[in-house]
Amino acid sequence: MGGIGKTTLAQLLFNDKKVQSFFDLKAWACVSEDFDAVRVTKAVLKSVTFASRDENDLNLLQVELKEQLKGKKFLVVLDDLWNENYVDWTILRAPFLAGAPGSAIVITTRNERVSSITRSLPEYCLEVLSKDACLSVFTQHALGASNFSAHPNLQEIGEKIVERCKGLPLAAKTLGGLLRTKKDRNEWVNVLKSKIWDIPEERSGIVPALMLSYHHLPSHLKRCFMYCSILPEDYKFEEHQLVLLWMAEGLIQPPEGDKQMEDLGSEYFHDLLSRSFFQQSSTEKFRYGKPQFVMHDLINDLAQRVAGDICFKMEDEIWGGNKIRLPKKVRHSSYLRGQFDFAKKFEPFFELKCLRTFLPLPCPSYCYLTQNVHIQLLPELKCLRALSLSGYCIVEVPNSIGDLKHLRYLDLSYTEIRGLPESTTTLYNLQTMILEGCSYLEQLPSNLGNLVNLRHLNILNATKLEGMPPQIGKLTHLQTLSNLIVGKGSCFSLRELGSLSHLRGTLLISQLENVTKPRDASDAKLIKKIDLTTLCLEWSVNIDDSQDRRSEFDVLSM
Repeated sequence: MGGIGKTTLAQLLFNDKKVQSFFDLKAWACVSEDFDAVRVTKAVLKSVTFASRDENDLNLLQVELKEQLKGKKFLVVLDDLWNENYVDWTILRAPFLAGAPGSAIVITTRNERVSSITRSLPEYCLEVLSKDACLSVFTQHALGASNFSAHPNLQEIGEKIVERCKGLPLAAKTLGGLLRTKKDRNEWVNVLKSKIWDIPEERSGIVPALMLSYHHLPSHLKRCFMYCSILPEDYKFEEHQLVLLWMAEGLIQPPEGDKQMEDLGSEYFHDLLSRSFFQQSSTEKFRYGKPQFVMHDLINDLAQRVAGDICFKMEDEIWGGNKIRLPKKVRHSSYLRGQFDFAKKFEPFFELKCLRTFLPLPCPSYCYLTQNVHIQLLPELKCLRALSLSGYCIVEVPNSIGDLKHLRYLDLSYTEIRGLPESTTTLYNLQTMILEGCSYLEQLPSNLGNLVNLRHLNILNATKLEGMPPQIGKLTHLQTLSNLIVGKGSCFSLRELGSLSHLRGTLLISQLENVTKPRDASDAKLIKKIDLTTLCLEWSVNIDDSQDRRSEFDVLSM
């Protein structure tokens, strides 16, 4: 992440007296985004010889640098390296191989791929500062002191300003410098309430430092990052959740060969993670065994800035009772749910005829939703691709859901629905259906097999489901099937599982005592589903032990 202190730490190392005494030569070169081997080689030569070079022939420059370094123990710092090309790196480092044992090259970079290409020792990843350390940086720049003892009236507001910095040293330094000549408490309050982007760029390194990271992203990652502007500050999210939303919005390019969209989306996610646009949560690293990630507040602000009017998250505007008008350009939206979400809250959405994402966050948590939304609003949003009503105490889904022909992502988890209307099976573009925790759900639509593009069906902990509908085998793109229920007298046959060759992750097959033809277990072809990592086979506890159970042993053996 820009501004986390990589260059500052390298400077402290470079200027340390013990370090100076250990090396014969020292050189510093700022590489930056525009990689130029000639310019970098000239910079190193100038540090070593204290003389400028007009020569632009890389070969001649490298020969001279090699002679200067030959047999000497040197320290070279290459600051802010972006280039990921291994060939370019091997060319640049060639003269350094002439140095004496013990020579060192220190590289600072925001990109983990650069680190993996250049390193011969383990990388050192900087973390954000602790609250106390961040406070110390702030007070040094704001008050020229290590604490607030000389200005106790500013301590409370100062600590709140530091909380906004979220451990980023550059933010603490910039805001401290902004307040250095201001000792009036009201001026400090104004800084606290303003967006950090309101600080003029000439007085802050924050904007250019973070914008540089953004501009260096390839276009496909820019689009994915902009979409993340709808995530609330401090919101904890999972990789899989975000990738499925990206897929629904068409932000993942069609993969080549046999690669799945989910795998490509995972590569996108980890690319953004390696560049510090995401970071693992420090307060809750794992939830139910799954890593939790967050966006630093300043990164979140950056996402909002670059997204402009395309993305909108409703936070405090409605709670104050003020009616707002949303830009008609809005395509993706989220809002913070309340315990009771009344009709007035959703009035602005009726004007967004081209809305693609409708996402209440955080979730799940039982809340109450006005019928105005799913009865009146949703039929108006015919361009929706991602829809979530997760966690709301709704008991039915209207038939009009079938009119949302572009829908690719539907999350009804932790609701109180008893079933889904048959019109749901006309959503032929649907990729993801999440019904996790729907403890009142009794059955799935009979024509579910029509959803031929469905890739993820999550019915985990839908405990009242009595079985699966027929023709599940038509869902040949299915990757997630959290629970396959073999109901009594079900039209579903276990052999239909055979055509679901893309299943991955965890598969639970429950109520196996209801399998009437043991041969169907063999036809399910579980051995060919090489991407499955966990298989759970479950028989009910209330089976009749007086009956012959040999067929169940046959099922298990097959």
